[in-house]
Amino acid sequence: MKLQTLASPPLETLEPMLNESIYHYLAGFHKGRTDFSELSSIFFRLIQSMTDPPLEFIWFYSAITFQPLTHSQHILLSIKDLFHSLVSFRDPNAYGYSNSVSLVAPVLYRLVKLKCEVKVNGLDTEIIIGLVDEIIGYVIMCCNDGLVEREVRVCDSAVRCVGLVPIWIADEIRRSDGRVDGFKLFFPLTSDEIRKGVNGDCGMSYLAAVVMVETLLFRLCLMFESGVSRVDLCKDLKSCAGQIIQGFKKSSSFLVMLFKLLLEPSLPVGELFAKPDELILRRVLYEVALDFGPLLGCDKEIVILWLFVTNSALQFARENDDPVGVGYYLNAFSASQLPHQIISWVTGVTVMKPTVPDISSPKDIIGWLLILEQQGLKVCDHNISELHEKTLKCKDDEVKDGQAMVEDIKVKDGQTINGRRKRESTGFWEVQKHMKVVNGCHENLGDDGNSVADQEMVDMVH
Repeated sequence: MKLQTLASPPLETLEPMLNESIYHYLAGFHKGRTDFSELSSIFFRLIQSMTDPPLEFIWFYSAITFQPLTHSQHILLSIKDLFHSLVSFRDPNAYGYSNSVSLVAPVLYRLVKLKCEVKVNGLDTEIIIGLVDEIIGYVIMCCNDGLVEREVRVCDSAVRCVGLVPIWIADEIRRSDGRVDGFKLFFPLTSDEIRKGVNGDCGMSYLAAVVMVETLLFRLCLMFESGVSRVDLCKDLKSCAGQIIQGFKKSSSFLVMLFKLLLEPSLPVGELFAKPDELILRRVLYEVALDFGPLLGCDKEIVILWLFVTNSALQFARENDDPVGVGYYLNAFSASQLPHQIISWVTGVTVMKPTVPDISSPKDIIGWLLILEQQGLKVCDHNISELHEKTLKCKDDEVKDGQAMVEDIKVKDGQTINGRRKRESTGFWEVQKHMKVVNGCHENLGDDGNSVADQEMVDMVH
């Protein structure tokens, strides 16, 4: 008999049932129970009876029915089945992009977990890349103009992830007797700050942005196993990152999150590869972020973050003795109209006539905004002082990281550092060698005739 389709009741009326089901599942799982067919049957019928089932119910049903296998290729097939099952519950054209994109967070968790914990061969890596590309295509499809424009007009619904994460990581909780950071396990390619935003009632667009950022980082990390030269790798990384960001950029939450991530002292990819590769990835993302400057439009929050990212990129290049990178970032900054846009915003919201700063570098504009903020002028929702303090702290952390890498030279392969296995190529001089390779990438890529004179470059570096 066909179930009657009903409008989804408010999540608040269903929460007691969901919470009780989560409790019974976890209690039974930790006692060794494996058959939860009665729970899966109840939730399947409930979801099928709704026109717009809450994400929390879809996740719970999918988690208790997901059967991870042992062989790596079998695991990949089960993860692929999980992806297709999750997206089948939602029609992006009916329910909006953020609801649909958020659904696939467990798929990213399972893929990263597989890559980090299981030794995969070349064929497995190709299958992983194929599935990640399928996820990227799905997200881009969800992020078309009509869906995003329609969704921003309505109130962003909240999603409560706290109770559902333990369901997905139940096996790891049992193995560690509960001594795990659940959110760090479930969202491995995000920062502590981003995870704090999820830990509670975050907006659905926020969770969707987390999925997008993790998908971008994971796809780029997989490219480091391609076996091509470092010069070609840099070109491929930049091309791939540019295409993905172009497809995702209609989500302002994604751009905000990506730019904030670039203000962190390191990217959250340490479980996937060594520090030198993280530096290469960071540099490529800086380049792409700055290249997107002319396309950012008039979103004040994103433009101000772009200004800070530009400043961080210049600091990064100078600290790594990379004059070509300094020139590249300064050229991208100068070619953008965003500095003029920022000054226009400021002068348009105050009766004061503040002295217009030198716009040849982001540092001057940031200093100008700091002074105006201290005088009580608010340009956007960001706290300029907090952003500035964050970038200063990140700079200090990077210096400490460099000192720590010098100590790594003394540690032989196979030993552990702070309880973690020493990864390949983590010495300070190895980092410097990789940075020289990246500088070579810049020189081979060229800068479209926008090179800075040598003496000017020396002055900028100093």
